[in-house]
Amino acid sequence: MRLASFMTALKTKEEEIERLTLQRLANEQKLKEKSEQGIRAGEYLLFKQYAEASRKEFISKEDEKRRILREIEEERKKLLGLTKEKKTLERLKENQFNEFRSRLEKAEQKRADETSTLKYQPRPGEEIS
Repeated sequence: MRLASFMTALKTKEEEIERLTLQRLANEQKLKEKSEQGIRAGEYLLFKQYAEASRKEFISKEDEKRRILREIEEERKKLLGLTKEKKTLERLKENQFNEFRSRLEKAEQKRADETSTLKYQPRPGEEIS
């Protein structure tokens, strides 16, 4: 089922975002500690480059997550539409069956009435009292 695969992809993406967030926080903490102790310019630039690259990756993963959520919503709408269509078809089928049964009962009643009428018709020369 497509919806199940989207849900799995969403969970995976959320886990990746959480992992990346924790890495970014750890990097910021480490940079703060090193800054307090004194840090060389080259090392500081490496931390900042990593921070920028991880920020871009974070944004990319958030975009992917939003795309997956849109696809999940589209699949839910399709499923809802199909469910409504199925219920409509089931009601139509039930209505048609009820109409058929009603016509059948009327035909049975008509035959019974005809049989009764024929049974009690006077024979030629016989009087009805």
